[in-house]
Amino acid sequence: MLDEHKFSKWHKSNKVFIGFLLRFVAAFLLLTLLYELYLYYTNKVGSLDLITYFISRGSFETAKALGVVDCQWSCFYDGCYVGREGKMVNIIEGCNGLRLAIVYSAYVIGIGGINFESLLQMIVGFIMVQFFNIFRIGLLIALRDNGGDYYFFFLKYFFTVSIYLSVVVLWLLKPKIDRKINNLLNKQ
Repeated sequence: MLDEHKFSKWHKSNKVFIGFLLRFVAAFLLLTLLYELYLYYTNKVGSLDLITYFISRGSFETAKALGVVDCQWSCFYDGCYVGREGKMVNIIEGCNGLRLAIVYSAYVIGIGGINFESLLQMIVGFIMVQFFNIFRIGLLIALRDNGGDYYFFFLKYFFTVSIYLSVVVLWLLKPKIDRKINNLLNKQ
């Protein structure tokens, strides 16, 4: 039998965490639903989603900057192909980093609720995740072109760990980013 006094005491001592958890889960579910609706819409109209398009274009430019001389880029309904003929990397919706940006955004909302500072924090996080993702895929294309066996190791292990690690680093940097945003807002 549940003792109401113990539950009330537990609830009171964990109120901050419970608030975080409820905001995080609600934000995660809502943002995921919005993303899924966006993907449903792009599927319905028969087009590639714009984020994947821009990520693949940035990855193409990064791969060229990393030395993939005759790098090619082409996009279709199901994704984009980047690299040299015979060594193309298929960049699909799952490669665009939006799911990680959703997790980061849900964390920001879970910590601080929905306000102007949180919105700025989510934008900064989205941009940082996307820049890292573009560099990651561009490097992957260069490894596919030049790296031989290293390509599969980096694809399976290093890049998977590193993209998630980028979100953990953002979580750890959140207090510093909050201070910078507050300083900028207070100067105006």
